[in-house]
Order: sequence, then C-alpha cells, then structure tokens
Amino acid sequence: MAAQQNAIVIATVQQNDAPVSGAKVEFARSIAGQKADYQWSDMTDENGQARIEITAGNGYYQARASQDGIEIGSWSSIPINEGQKIRIDLPIGGKAELTLEGPPAEITIGVVLPMTGQLGAGGQLLIAGFELAREEINQSPLLGETKIEFIIEDNGTTSEGTIAAYNKLIHRDGVSVIIGPYTSSSTREAFPIAQQNEVVAISPTSAARGLSAIGDFVFRTILTVDRVVPGGVKTTHEKLGYQRVATIYQSDDVFSQSSNEAILKALQQNGVGVITTETFQTGDTDFSEQLTRIKELNLDAIFLSALPIEKEAVLIQIRQIGIPAEVHFITLTLTAGNVQRAGPAAEGAISFTVWSSLADTPRNRAFVENYTMKYNAEPDEFVAQAYTTVHILANAIAAAPSTDSEAIRDAMAHITNLDTILGKFSFDANGDAIYNPTILIVKNGKFEVFNP
Repeated sequence: MAAQQNAIVIATVQQNDAPVSGAKVEFARSIAGQKADYQWSDMTDENGQARIEITAGNGYYQARASQDGIEIGSWSSIPINEGQKIRIDLPIGGKAELTLEGPPAEITIGVVLPMTGQLGAGGQLLIAGFELAREEINQSPLLGETKIEFIIEDNGTTSEGTIAAYNKLIHRDGVSVIIGPYTSSSTREAFPIAQQNEVVAISPTSAARGLSAIGDFVFRTILTVDRVVPGGVKTTHEKLGYQRVATIYQSDDVFSQSSNEAILKALQQNGVGVITTETFQTGDTDFSEQLTRIKELNLDAIFLSALPIEKEAVLIQIRQIGIPAEVHFITLTLTAGNVQRAGPAAEGAISFTVWSSLADTPRNRAFVENYTMKYNAEPDEFVAQAYTTVHILANAIAAAPSTDSEAIRDAMAHITNLDTILGKFSFDANGDAIYNPTILIVKNGKFEVFNP
C-alpha cells in the first residue's frame, strides 16, 4: 500500500482585494455531525499568504481566519485531495476559490562550485557528473513532464564567493534547492545561510564531521570522515601491522583538520603510536622540511589529510625525498587522476574512499560506461558523488507532494536504502549519508580493492 501524500495548501486571505497579513488561517476536516477540529494552521505573511500542510487525506474541509483571537472570516465546502498542491483565495465575506497546481514544466536547481581558482578543475568534473545524471532523469519517467535545469554559480574557490552565490540563488533566483559547495570550509559558511532561509542545500563532497547537524534543510551525500576513517584504520592496521606512524595535514582546511582528528582517534583506538604530526597550508608547494623530519624517524606509515592539489604534491614528494615504498602512504579519496599524475610515486598508496569503479553492480557498470562514452574519460570518486547526488535529489522530488523546499526537505529525510552506484543509500538523523565505504590500493598504476 502506497504511503499517503500530504496536500499543500497556499491560502491567501484578502479583504477588499488587499492582502491581510498577520492572520491565523486554520483548516478542519468537514465531518457531518461532528464539531470542526481545526488541526492545521499557519500565519499569513506580508502578502496575505499562509502555507498549510493537510495530513488527513481526501475530503471536504472548512477554513477560518482570525486576528488577535477574533474571527474575521470563514469558508466551507473546500475539496482537498492528498498529494495535491492547491492555491486557495479566501476573500473575507466571499466564497473560497481554488486553483489546482499541476506539476511544473521544470524545477530549477542552484549549483555552487569552484569553476575557477585553485579547485576549478575539480568543480568542472562535478558539473560533468551533474549533467549526465540530469540527462538520464529528464529522459526517464521519474518526474513525469517536469525537467531538471541548473543555474550554475562559480564561487571562485573562496568562502566569500560561496556566500555571494548562495545569496544570489536564494534571494534573486528563488530556488528551492542548492547543490554544493565543494569543500568543507565553504560548506561551513554556506549551510547556515540555507538553513536560515529554509532552502534545501546538499553538498556532494564536503566530508568534515558535524556540518549537517545545524538544521533540517542541509544534507550531504558523501560519507563523513567519522564513517570512513575508523573502519579504514582498523582494516589496514590488521593487515599491515604498522605501529609507528606520522600524520600530516592541511591545517587551514576544515576537511583536513577533521580528517586528521578522526585518524588520530582511530589510531589511538587501535594501539598505534603517532610519533609526529606535521602541518602545511593551502597553496604550499614545497613539503621537503616536513617530509625530511618524517623520514628521519623510520616510521611504518604516513597518513595524509589534504585537498586534491596538495595531496597529490605531497604524494610525489614523499618518494622524491627518499622515503621508501615500505613506508605505507594512506589517505582519503585519492583519485585516478591523482594516481596518473603522480606516476610511480603512487605505487602502493592506499585510499579510504567512498566509491570504486570496480564495484560490479548493474548501475555502477552502466554509469562508468555511459560517462566514459560521453566524456571520453573515466569517472572518479567526486564525479560519482555528483552524479549520485542529482539522482538522490530527483527521487526526493518525485516523492514530494510539491517542489517547494519544505516538501523536498521532508522527502530527502525519508530516503532509505535507495539503490545507487554507491550502494544502498540512506540519510541519518542529521542529514548525513549512510552507505558502505571501500578501501583501494594502487598496484601497477591502477586501483585494486584492498583485501584484508
């Protein structure tokens, strides 16, 4: 049996064709022989509009409006069916007039990513994943006649650019949903704006701990560090037996800080000694001082937490400076592009990650094939995250009774065990992703599954 879908009523109270603001609008189910039970209500805004979500199913309803506890109008015989979005004009002293809204021709989704700046290349890869998913959804029956369109804003790889882009999409473009931004540092700035304005925000790639806990309109589709790191450390420690390790991380980046904290905690829980911790800053290119100090300690493993550009540079310089391959290099979300550009330096590198092209499922095989055919390149983890995010959002839109932000938020929160290329996907109570991570190792220049 299908779950009941609530009806969304946008009621406008008017007097002499002028909107009535600050009025309490209430709805009750009309049942013969029973006193009206006004269960659903909202206050009118400056435009005289109130938004009421009706949860009682098909039937006739009655409404009333009051100000300062004094009734100023009432209406009866209003037909409302579940799953409908209805606009109702409630003229004081007149009859209620209904307009049933059909599905929109399109739903516009805001996108905030770095298209320029240090992470511009990564942002453009995410757009490729978004576009492939959008094409598939628009050609499918999932949303009926409604098509997904994007408004893409470049944040220039800055938090300031992210804030400006979010405010434009919310206040000028009036979107219900924003996908992005890319980094945890920018997401920390953006999510409070979305929450305050009650606009759904979904980051496909920000993995720092705790960012979604600020409210119910913000979601993340990537696994957070506290879901990826503990199992990764436990599995690799049992297999490799490392006991003396170093950590090195990008100290001015929110994700890298959070990742390093999770790694330190997991290492302690597994009885591994952290001999030293080194740091560097965004934009640094020479890591020889930090790596020389690490080299002199004769360690078993090095754990790195960094954004893609710095991560790749550290990986290359570890081997250039003479740290032997017997010292395991372990990081989060190393991509195929990182491996290709690092060349022999990447051999043996281990990645705690969120997706693998090696996953042998029908959806994943089709995704890799379709992406490769369209772009003449293989997808990486971040492309997979972007692609999956749009599919998750589309499933929420399909389940929601309307395309306003409250309805989409509620549908997102109820996603459970959705079949995706990442595996069975759910959201937890904070809007963070739940699915199974994976561990990969580079052998002969290619990723393989790390076998414990």
